[in-house]
Amino acid sequence: KLKRTVDRMFVILPFEEQFFRKFDWEVDYVGNPVMDAVEKYQANTGNITRENTVALLPGSRKQELIYLLPEMKSLAAAHPEVSFFVATVDNLDKELYSDILKLPNVLPFEGNTYDLLSSARAAVVTSGTATLETALFKVPQVVIYRANAITYAIGSRLVKVPYISLVNLIADAPVVEELLQGGLNPDSLNAAFIKIWKNGAYRQDMMRSYENIHDILSVGKASENAAKLMVEDLQS
Repeated sequence: KLKRTVDRMFVILPFEEQFFRKFDWEVDYVGNPVMDAVEKYQANTGNITRENTVALLPGSRKQELIYLLPEMKSLAAAHPEVSFFVATVDNLDKELYSDILKLPNVLPFEGNTYDLLSSARAAVVTSGTATLETALFKVPQVVIYRANAITYAIGSRLVKVPYISLVNLIADAPVVEELLQGGLNPDSLNAAFIKIWKNGAYRQDMMRSYENIHDILSVGKASENAAKLMVEDLQS
């Protein structure tokens, strides 16, 4: 249907270019607007110190918070010596965050998430665009996700990909650990967190992989590249 109705396709992820090629369709990878936004960002970190800060990014949907904030709370409770900042969103009821915010080492972060990521030493991130943003800020992360069991079962049958996070999909390798559904529990999350918190080989390898992802995505500004190709195509 796309091939019938679209004259020319521009994509924002490198693996999309490879995907469409399998269907004998040459599309243009123009770069990623997330990378453009990160590179344009100017830090405004306030009083957050990178040495002892963990960013908790539970997502922007009610169901994500219901499923994932309890797991994040268990992690924060296990590390009272660490400062955790949970990124909140305005469109959701503040009561959803109330339980985790009862912990003395957890504070809400209501500003630009980029300010938090630029100051964090590590992060626990709900699968989505935020995983790529976290990687581009070079913050070691654990990716988590849980959904309704029936929804997840249906999705798993329909979508056949080796990874769920954009970081791993772009790298085509398990750069960051993904804890999904039943694989996400207090013990597994704590073990994964310790690996990224310690300044060991695992953390350093992840940082090097982040550099590779940056290089893969680095083809100039996405909007400018797309505009240039559009004008050239229309003029021809």
